[in-house]
Amino acid sequence: MVVVAGSAVVVSQASAQQTLDLKKWYVLVNRNSGKVLDDRGFARNDGAAVVQWARHGGANQQWRFIDAGDGYYRLQNRNSGKVLDDHGWSKTAGSAIVQWKDLNGTNQQFKLAKSPDGYVRLVNRFSGMAVDVHNAAKADGSGVVQNRDRGGADQQWQLVPAGSVGGSGTPTAPSGSVPTSQAPSGGSQPSSAPSPVAGGGSSTTRFMGSSTVLIGGSMSDASAAAAPFDVRYAYVHSQPAPSSDYYSAARCHDGWSGWWGCWNGSTTAPGTYVTWRDSVAAQATYKGSPRPQKMLWTWYSLRDLGDAAGQGDGPGEVKAINRLDLLTRYLNDYRFFLQKIGTSHDAIDLEPDFWGYVRSLGDPHQVPAQVSGANPTDCGSQENSAAGLSRCLISMAHKYAPNTAVGLHLSCFDWQNNTQACVKDYANLGAQNADFLVTDVSDRDAGWYAQPAHGGSDHFWTDQKAAAALQFYKTMAESVGKPVVLWQIPLGNMAQNNTLNHYKDDKVDWFFAHMDQVANAHVAGLLFGAGQQEQTTVESDGGNLIRKTIAYHNSGATALK
Repeated sequence: MVVVAGSAVVVSQASAQQTLDLKKWYVLVNRNSGKVLDDRGFARNDGAAVVQWARHGGANQQWRFIDAGDGYYRLQNRNSGKVLDDHGWSKTAGSAIVQWKDLNGTNQQFKLAKSPDGYVRLVNRFSGMAVDVHNAAKADGSGVVQNRDRGGADQQWQLVPAGSVGGSGTPTAPSGSVPTSQAPSGGSQPSSAPSPVAGGGSSTTRFMGSSTVLIGGSMSDASAAAAPFDVRYAYVHSQPAPSSDYYSAARCHDGWSGWWGCWNGSTTAPGTYVTWRDSVAAQATYKGSPRPQKMLWTWYSLRDLGDAAGQGDGPGEVKAINRLDLLTRYLNDYRFFLQKIGTSHDAIDLEPDFWGYVRSLGDPHQVPAQVSGANPTDCGSQENSAAGLSRCLISMAHKYAPNTAVGLHLSCFDWQNNTQACVKDYANLGAQNADFLVTDVSDRDAGWYAQPAHGGSDHFWTDQKAAAALQFYKTMAESVGKPVVLWQIPLGNMAQNNTLNHYKDDKVDWFFAHMDQVANAHVAGLLFGAGQQEQTTVESDGGNLIRKTIAYHNSGATALK
């Protein structure tokens, strides 16, 4: 029975009575996993996945209840404005629960069914099925589906008012890549090591305060504490703030939740997403003792600027950098991001994929960009081209985040056939002014790619494939005199069964078995993480990465070369 009183609704249950405030935002905590209901990757499109994730306080994990009548409610996500939806009006057990624009359909209406101890089940009006976590999984990124209402713990949710309890999870990675997501100084290296990179030419003796190859990735706080990880990474991925008022505000506003600076909600100051994760990394522990980590931030905002220009990926991004209004907002946002990093010893991965789009148009000096006009204070002397923009981003990082290493993302899609063109283009982009290069090995597990539904292609490594890739990294490192960091390395292993979040791959095992070859290629860091929500994660790989990281550090680690 429900009793409505103003904006509050009393939900009668067998063992408890809960007052549901229709004006409040709630975090929905799953009883089985302890994870929360999450709009995956801060998505804002119809049909975007809903998953479970460790709580971090972001707007994509906050929901409010809209009265649909007859004891049913629509659940609206604070980040996207979309509502929880039985996808495709399905009555099939195991079918997806997604987010969709609010049409007030019965497939978007849920009743709060009584469960013990203050928990509720969300039962869809159209299908009669309950919202649950697929296969009662406990890992970040596990899918949320509907299933027969059997009252299981994986179908029970606790409604916690947003902001009432501190969360310590890892943020969902925007862009569909698992967020997560910090970077420690290697081994016992001091956190106050002076310069991000020392050495020169084709060799690197120190990187981010470490003299050994760093290990890290995108993972939950619990996983990060389970092994002596050095680095964690997370995305910064949204359109820039519409005005400078966002940067000077004491607190975020409810309507600002789509901007990365307010992902932690309206009870926090703008930019808390960065300062909070830096704080979590600095306070990291291993076996109960302090072991500070460091953050690597993947700055991935030109993709969103392309949306603002009306064309999205690739063409929209190149169009956007030549619009004074959009590039001004972008560079203002980037400056604010750098100021939030401040004196922290972090690292930045600049704009995955974008430089590949620039390269496809020819000489980066000839791709127009309104650099000097968009930021005359910091970049007034730079040329108005994509090459000028890359130099502007690097110099701004060194100015506003002086202890942070800045890396230009290595997007050479044709490297197997034309490495020398990549060498030339990255020289034109000014990569020698950066502190490192960063690149991805593959965006998905090989077992995922091998399935016919995903193209049936072979992405497993052989020694020959690995040697070719390492030779490319070495060539690029020596061409600019900077090390390379490998990022978003797939986490699958051959013990997996090629199901959701459990796909096979061989790269984790290969890298740890060939660390001398890794170091010889001037690779300074191995960062592991799922590049898409269906992939294997640190939490679903059977403990493989954690075990290998412990063994690597127990062996004394591998010196940089």
